[in-house]
Amino acid sequence: MSHSDNAVRSRLTFVCVGAGRGRRFGSDKVSEMLGDRTVLETSIAALRAAAPAAPVVVVVAPEAVERWRETLESASSGVLVVTGGDRRQDSVRLGVARAVDGGAEVVVIHDAARPLVHPDDIRRLIGTMGKADAAILATVVTDTVKRIDENDLIRATIDRGPLRLAQTPQAFRVAALENAWRRQDLSRDWSDEAALVEADGCEVRTLLASYPNPKLTNSDDLDLIRLMVGKGT
Repeated sequence: MSHSDNAVRSRLTFVCVGAGRGRRFGSDKVSEMLGDRTVLETSIAALRAAAPAAPVVVVVAPEAVERWRETLESASSGVLVVTGGDRRQDSVRLGVARAVDGGAEVVVIHDAARPLVHPDDIRRLIGTMGKADAAILATVVTDTVKRIDENDLIRATIDRGPLRLAQTPQAFRVAALENAWRRQDLSRDWSDEAALVEADGCEVRTLLASYPNPKLTNSDDLDLIRLMVGKGT
């Protein structure tokens, strides 16, 4: 590990976001069980395995704060549970603010709904930042991509070579996020924080994931993730 990697790790905090109301899923998806742990606990475990000394700020829905504090927080856990906001991006901002209160200069933001993220990919992502403002985990596009018009007619086939599908974790220098929050339109719904800092002119690197990292959105996803956990994937 390089000196610069060690410097990043020394001031790094994870922000694990699980504050959604599960409208598409139908219930609190981060409370679903994967073996003997919940989805949220599984995500946190992956983050802790990647950088055991780094604090973890966990952002959850207001009605779930006390329950998760009882489950996750202890004097030695290194986990702090905070209340989320109305939108994902609001929850992220609240989590980052708490991380900054603790001295963080680099934050690694992860959606709790991706519980199978591999610690090796997290470590590689942190090392990928270099001098960039941010770095995100991503995958290649394997299907043919079509652009259509308002009548669902194909108008172009898009070269998929330079395209990437964004995942989490996403690592950011706190200064880049704070500048973007100050200068960009926060009434707009940003698809992720990478899009926000991109709009602010920041350099964002990508790292191809080496391991499966599916997102839990619906019940079929849960079945798949449980199958993968059972097979030790």
